[in-house]
Amino acid sequence: MTTVSEILENLDKEEGIEVNKLEKSLKLTKKIDRDNLGIAIKALNKLGIIQNHKEETLTLNSQIDFIQGRVRCSSKGYCFVVREDQGEDIYIRESNLNNAWHGDSVIVVITQQAHKRRAPEGRIQCVLKRFNDILLAKVELDKISGVLKAYPLDDRISSIIELEDDIDKLNNPPNKNIIYEIKITKYPIAQINAKGVIVRELSLNSGLEGDIEILLSKNNISKNHVVPKISPKKIALKGRLDLTSQPSLLFQSWECLNSPSLPALFAEPYEGGYRIWVHSPAVAERINIGSKLDNYLKKKGEVICLGNNWLDFLNDSLTSKVQFNLNEQKESISLMIDINSDGIVTDWKFSLSIIKPIKLITENHLKSINNRKPTSKSIPIALKSVKDSLEVIYTIINSSKLINQNYNGSIKLDQNIPNLERLSELQKAFPSRDFNGWSKSFDSYDPQSIIDVYIRLSNNILAQHLIGYDLPFIYKEYEEIEQSSINELTKSALALDNTIVVNIDGSISTKELIKSFENSSEKKILHKLVKHIIPGIHLKLYKNNNTLDNDNINEELSKKNIESPWCCPTLNYWNIFNQFLISSLLNEGKNKLSSRSKETIDLGKKDSWNNISWDLFSTKVKETIDINSNMKLIQYLNEIRKQSKSFRNNIISIAQCREAQNIIGKKVTAVITGVQSYGFFAELEDITSEGLVHVSTLGDDWYEYRSRQNLLIGRKYKKTYQLGQKVYVKVIKVDMLKNQIDLELVTNEETESINKQQSDISIKSEN
Repeated sequence: MTTVSEILENLDKEEGIEVNKLEKSLKLTKKIDRDNLGIAIKALNKLGIIQNHKEETLTLNSQIDFIQGRVRCSSKGYCFVVREDQGEDIYIRESNLNNAWHGDSVIVVITQQAHKRRAPEGRIQCVLKRFNDILLAKVELDKISGVLKAYPLDDRISSIIELEDDIDKLNNPPNKNIIYEIKITKYPIAQINAKGVIVRELSLNSGLEGDIEILLSKNNISKNHVVPKISPKKIALKGRLDLTSQPSLLFQSWECLNSPSLPALFAEPYEGGYRIWVHSPAVAERINIGSKLDNYLKKKGEVICLGNNWLDFLNDSLTSKVQFNLNEQKESISLMIDINSDGIVTDWKFSLSIIKPIKLITENHLKSINNRKPTSKSIPIALKSVKDSLEVIYTIINSSKLINQNYNGSIKLDQNIPNLERLSELQKAFPSRDFNGWSKSFDSYDPQSIIDVYIRLSNNILAQHLIGYDLPFIYKEYEEIEQSSINELTKSALALDNTIVVNIDGSISTKELIKSFENSSEKKILHKLVKHIIPGIHLKLYKNNNTLDNDNINEELSKKNIESPWCCPTLNYWNIFNQFLISSLLNEGKNKLSSRSKETIDLGKKDSWNNISWDLFSTKVKETIDINSNMKLIQYLNEIRKQSKSFRNNIISIAQCREAQNIIGKKVTAVITGVQSYGFFAELEDITSEGLVHVSTLGDDWYEYRSRQNLLIGRKYKKTYQLGQKVYVKVIKVDMLKNQIDLELVTNEETESINKQQSDISIKSEN
């Protein structure tokens, strides 16, 4: 199916294209497809999006200021369009949605400019590309029309889908534990509802595999991408740095056979500090940007962890070529980093190389090392297999601790993932990946926590290197936390633990506040509060546009610890794209003024850009880089990130709900982790699931909410429920689809005693 987006991509504001050439460009050979294109052209012409000239050529209309973006709807009915040009979001009233759905790519016309704190308003002129063609829905028979109708489970999509299936497709009698995967055949237009067909039914009681199928469909993640029949490119070995004699090591705590390959490491003492080598699998060198293989990987976007298994990102042929295996030579892109005794980077160098890792370091090895006495001369049995590499391992561990103390990029917090077999792979650190704006605290027992430190530093170095060469790259932007949110968090923290020390003026940064939590007995709850205020991360594109402001942007970005991910191309496409840029620099970059020049510049060395006074690339390479470095790619990859983040959160939540189902009606201990006017949230201690005790179930009194103290207090008996308080509850209902657990308070003598103590404390603080 040809989308409006594909049509417009082939047009230009100045140079037009003839209809027959447009048909060839879109590869439309059937008459029905050409006729449909003609209908689309007429519609776009009437909307003023394209112009039809006398010479029978089509161009984009440059007279109207159309804005492209993606629809974002909330469950409460609010809709905005997030602009591709990263401008201010545009508010869309329901009457101006024009049948667009959440996630759709659209063209918007501004109807009312922004005023004071109000966002600009707009009208959706045209849907460029639909985001959902598969939906999860409940299906019912309309008794009046006799038509089957599907009602999407995603409450951000309010449309009704009329099904083309017969009644015999439904379970008889209807089963509330059955939901349906719906394929959209026709999208809504004017007053006509969308049409669809039932793809399959999904049971809510089909075990782990059934849960995964539901979540993959819910998050629009496909398991059935068509793998292109293209072999990976061969890499020329001439000119590569031979590091096969270097005893590099692999650090990995994931245990599945299909888990992604991670970089190899080597470290040694150097001039009072350390010299570190980070070796990344050479994936980008195996791919032609713009090829079918490249488009396949771009479409998949990212590796998906299924809890205790993986949904592959790279295809099998590419994996076999690039994956690091013990005692096997593999091509790599390597980064040498020199740091001094204070952990400050003093020098670096990128190079194309060949490596041969010799050992795999696991959790068991690190556990034995951490538990080993410093004065012990004997080698534990667990370390016998790596005894020849112990010096390198200790150097890597010590240098990672030093770097971790100095690196201020991401916010580090405890990770609270239930200790369940079905989530075993999720419990490990995920190197270079921030799903919620923060990353797991450094853990010297987890190999991937150690490697994460080096990867983030390497990502920061690549950003500085590419800024130096004025090359585009994708980087991660951490959104700023509002000071008002930090102040509110500080008040909550002090109410929970008055031993926490803050600045005299009462202000404190997020990282300072987190540091003050380290020795608190309420650290777990405090970390949970921090997570609620962290806004998140977006991928952004740095691209030199030769404007006056660009020098200021360069200087600002170079001062920050921004990360340009490249070390883990087996994990996602943005790593591959950035690796393509550094490999292009090393492979295609001109390292001397002319062929006759004797002096050559090592383009991989720190500050080498200061010695370049000529064009780095040929016209062809420059065009390839420029064409593929675009905002459309960034927007798409951010959507992929959101999908995988949503899937990850969902798979953790559904595992917690399954555990909660097993204790419905039972009395369990819980800790209050959040208080609102409508009730309080409590975490079940044994399974770390969080549920809601609604205020309506507290029938012994009328409760007031006091936000400054994070508590509910009864008007008559002064009974309180506040943050950090232990209570007894029972699970009364679990909603698997909404990931909601409803709790009911169980009162007993111990609970009453705790409440009385808390009440006395709160009343004294008021007086």
